[in-house]
Amino acid sequence: QKLTLIPNGANTNLFQYQTETGRAIRQKLNLENKFLIIYAGIHGVAQGLEIVVQAAEKLAANSNIHFLFVGEGPVKQNIQTLVENLSLTNITFHPETPRQEMPAFLSAADVALVPLRRLKLFQGALPSKMFDAWACQCPTLVTVDGEARQVLTEAGAGLFAEPEDPQAIAVALLNLKQHPKQLAQMGINGRRAVEKRYSRQAQAGQLVELLTQSL
Repeated sequence: QKLTLIPNGANTNLFQYQTETGRAIRQKLNLENKFLIIYAGIHGVAQGLEIVVQAAEKLAANSNIHFLFVGEGPVKQNIQTLVENLSLTNITFHPETPRQEMPAFLSAADVALVPLRRLKLFQGALPSKMFDAWACQCPTLVTVDGEARQVLTEAGAGLFAEPEDPQAIAVALLNLKQHPKQLAQMGINGRRAVEKRYSRQAQAGQLVELLTQSL
């Protein structure tokens, strides 16, 4: 038997750049004129969000860099306590948001975080949040080694930082902030990659072609 893998992807009809709603999110959360870094998803053990908090601590002196955590999960309270204990003011927590509202949040952000811990288990992971961000022209900072890193590099839609390394994450985010033209191009590259290969429509086309070949 022959197996063919059709990778994860995004719904490009739902996930697309939304100028006005993105701006409205920034206004609502009082995050205008910030270099905004978003993590949107489950706040669980696998994501290693305490490492992101440590990276935020390293960037705390840069007052226009801000982190937005959107979602819920088993370690959210622990992460909030850590932020309080470190007296950080550059992280905002937002409740879980319906999926149809996520494009507005991704459109508000300058960079989306796609973090996972350093485990062999994750080397074959292709997190859907990476493709959702790209569909909204939002570059990603990925700490998932293996296949996700390879796809990221091929797409030219963000940067990789070593997993569980807050210094590497902080340096990569500063690099993205300091190169706005390249950052904008990464956003365009991400959308282009999703439309070409990682959209639901593209994947449906791959499935049709596969089924046709097998007839």
